[in-house]
Amino acid sequence: MNWQATYKSKVVSPKLAAAKIKSGDRVVTGHACSEPIDVIEAMITNKENYRDVEIVHMLSLGKGGYVKDGMEPYFHHNALFVGGGTRIAIAEGRADFTPCFFYKVPELFREG
Repeated sequence: MNWQATYKSKVVSPKLAAAKIKSGDRVVTGHACSEPIDVIEAMITNKENYRDVEIVHMLSLGKGGYVKDGMEPYFHHNALFVGGGTRIAIAEGRADFTPCFFYKVPELFREG
């Protein structure tokens, strides 16, 4: 199988991708412009399906709907870089900030 066929066989809708996430999972998303906005929105739309899902990423340029007041039972955000959409939630203690140099992120996940 060539790479195009392999890629095509793995593409799913944002709703189906979000449905694969289970309560208690850690979801690490892309950084800045590679953040999967449609998947995040599908997760927020179906928040009742989740409990304690941790969302981790570096810089979020999205709306940060998962850090809005009242989303605490469903999602917990852990920022590796504080962006505008998550700053208030971090300041209010509804989200975490784990300071980390970007080049250290792979090591952070390798070492737990």
